[in-house]
Parts: sequence; C-alpha cells; structure tokens
Amino acid sequence: MQILKALLVIVMGFAVEAAFAKDICSRQFIVGTNNYQPMYFRNSGGQAGGVDEELISAIMARRECGYNSRGMARPVAVESLKRNQLDLILLVAENNIYSDAGADYIPLFRSVRELVVRKSKYKKGQTVADVFANKKVIFGNLIGSRAVMTESEYQLLIKDKRLIQVPDAAGVFALIQKGRTDAVIATPLLNNYLVKDLKIENDVVTVADRNFTTSLGIYVSRKRVGPQERQRLEEIVHKMKKDGTIEKILSKYLTIDQLSSVSYE
Repeated sequence: MQILKALLVIVMGFAVEAAFAKDICSRQFIVGTNNYQPMYFRNSGGQAGGVDEELISAIMARRECGYNSRGMARPVAVESLKRNQLDLILLVAENNIYSDAGADYIPLFRSVRELVVRKSKYKKGQTVADVFANKKVIFGNLIGSRAVMTESEYQLLIKDKRLIQVPDAAGVFALIQKGRTDAVIATPLLNNYLVKDLKIENDVVTVADRNFTTSLGIYVSRKRVGPQERQRLEEIVHKMKKDGTIEKILSKYLTIDQLSSVSYE
C-alpha cells in the first residue's frame, strides 16, 4: 500500500510538472484587425482570412489560445483600446495613438514604402521626393497615419493644401480612381491588392523607396494582458521570425523583389 501511495504521488507530480511545462492557455483573446483586404476579410461563410488573420492564427496556434478576430477602422480600434475592450491589435504601424491608448508594441517586420502615382503626373526617373515637391500632385492619405510619410512631407502637403484624408485604406486608393487625387504612398501589402482591385493599374506607376522603412507589428493592451503573457507573445513572435513563419505568410502577398526588402526586427 505504501508503495502504491508513493507511486501515485510521483505520477501526480509528473502530471503537474507537465501541465506547467505546457503552459496551458485558457483565455480567449479579443483581437482587433484592419477592416479591409488584403489585411482582413470574412467570406460568405463567415470564415476570416487575410494577412492579419494568418498572422494571429499562427501566433495563437503556438500559444494554444483561443481568439476572436474583429475587423475595425482605426478610430474604433483606438477607442476600443481605451475602453479595455481589446487584448491585441494588428497589423499596424508603430504609432503613439495606440501606446497613448494603453498598449505596448511588439514589432513583426519592417517594410519599405511605395509611391503609387498617376502616370500623367510622373516622369520616368523621378524619385519619391520629386513627386512630393510637385505642387500639381495631390495626395490621398489615411486619417491619422504618418507611418509611411515623414513629418516634413506631411507638413508640405498640408501647407500646399495637397492632401485629402479619408478613414479607410480602400477609400484612399479610390480617390485616385475617382480622379480626386494623383498619388498615395503606402506599403507594398496594400498597393499590390488595392491597385488591382480598383482596376487602376493601367493609370498609375509604382515607385519603391528603399531608403524609408516602416515598422509593422502588434499592440498589446497593458490592462488586459499581463507582463508574463506579453512576454510569452514576444517569445513566440521571435521564434516566428527566426523559423521563417512570418516570411512564409508575407510571401503570399508580396512579389519576390518586395519580399527581399522586408527585414525582421
């Protein structure tokens, strides 16, 4: 009997150790994503897809946690953070509006920026700086976004009254389609999809600017996600960078040349 009791104690001890080693997750993460393709969408059957969904799905698969992803506009995401209604937000550029709303940043990768400009307003060989300096070129931009624009570029457009800002990315590109603007500067992820989706590829030219990169990643709520959980997420992201998981996901949305310009922080 004593031997049996001793064996039971040993077995129970191993079971407890195994549970701690596996670090079982019982929570359901509430995740805010972008609300436009190719970043995030839901098909007719309600199944989510897109860059954001693939990234968060890969992260949560490693963490073995459940999650509920919700597409939302930037102002809604920021307000939801302030009200402690979100655990995570992705894929977004590093921006003080999120940190001021109570979240910490985990970088995933850095991307170059690309200028999409109407062919009639572009001369072969011109740089991005040349196009910004052209007072006849009107730019479209996402409200509150400076991720792919320097402060001096932004202020120049404001001063010259050459900037029209709208709340969603698809709307920014639609301004070119409607003839209201001539250019937009964004990441290749957006450009590749929206230029084709809006059927403006014959009207514009794309100019890469490899001298300017933007950090894209995840914001984690300070109040809803504790330090230990945040550290676990950081460790998972680090492993995904090292083993090529993030690169594999991005390869579905970028050309080989564009992918070669991505760096993993």
